[in-house]
Amino acid sequence: MSAGIFRRTLAPDEPALICVVAGDDAAPEVVWPTVEILQRLVPELRFVRGSSGREAEERYGAAFPQETRELIDRAVCTLFGASGGPSRPVLWYLRWSKDTRVNIRPVRWQPGYRSPMREPEHFDFVIVRDNLEGMYPPREGDLAELAALASSRSWWQPPPLDRQGAYAVRICTDEQMAYVAQAACELALERKAQGYPGRVTLGAKYSIQPRTDGRFREIVRETVRRYGELEYQEFLIDDLARRMVAVPESLDVVVLSNEHGDILADMAAGCIGGLGLAPSGCYGPTYAYFEPVHGSAPDLAGKGVINPTAMLLSGAMLLDYLGYGEQALRLREAVAEVYRRGQVLPPDQGGRATTAEFVEAVRHFL
Repeated sequence: MSAGIFRRTLAPDEPALICVVAGDDAAPEVVWPTVEILQRLVPELRFVRGSSGREAEERYGAAFPQETRELIDRAVCTLFGASGGPSRPVLWYLRWSKDTRVNIRPVRWQPGYRSPMREPEHFDFVIVRDNLEGMYPPREGDLAELAALASSRSWWQPPPLDRQGAYAVRICTDEQMAYVAQAACELALERKAQGYPGRVTLGAKYSIQPRTDGRFREIVRETVRRYGELEYQEFLIDDLARRMVAVPESLDVVVLSNEHGDILADMAAGCIGGLGLAPSGCYGPTYAYFEPVHGSAPDLAGKGVINPTAMLLSGAMLLDYLGYGEQALRLREAVAEVYRRGQVLPPDQGGRATTAEFVEAVRHFL
């Protein structure tokens, strides 16, 4: 694997076709303005709309129709809004069927973000999260099903089989853990070239789960060792959560399992000002999709006030993936300028601007 995991090189005759699945509830209100801005920055991009959720059920009789699946397969990547439930089958397809193995979540405070932290300027790191394994997708069952397995594992702490309850299975393959570790190292190299420390930090519960997190620890350690110019540090996941709040300046590239990454990335977003500011990209060997970290915000649907920042910054990650780095930088700088000026901010950041007003302010600075 090379840094190419974060880039898609288009063939000379390959159309830059991007599938757009707007998602549920308030998500479309930030997706379509983002598409308009991306189209303005790179006119040769071609966006195609994939129907999903309630809209698709009304039109096609299915929340994830075959037409949308075919559009995703034809596209070079997908821009996804957010799922409030009905569009979840699309998200499952983008993750597991398209083999998008790593979830990249930048955590960077900018002047104007409404952070609860005293010194938010120290938040400038990236979380690299396993996107396929661990506790997701859920593999669960009735507790009584563990009886036979528990009887053959003398070293197990016996489950309380005299009680009613449920269990969940956690899957960790060497292949996937190695892929995530390599992605973290490649990203650390890219960041080091930009002036960052080039430091990989592992967070895991290797003290309690030696066969899963302990194995992940070994693989990440060995992978970083092969990249001689990178720094390495590791912490138990609960200690890392503390450090993420107390000393965020000690972090550069943080590599985490699926469920740990899901939790800590949301916590980190809260530290810089909220989920409305947090973009993400999910990358695999041949495909990628981009989505904001926040959900579909059903309580904001139709009100025109959902914060489009995370969606816009996810769009910038899409531009980077397709090789339009200059345009991606212009978009990020335009968003940053709106926040620096502080005159047109959405309600979750202490302002009164509508979604449309914020997007128009960003468009002004492009």
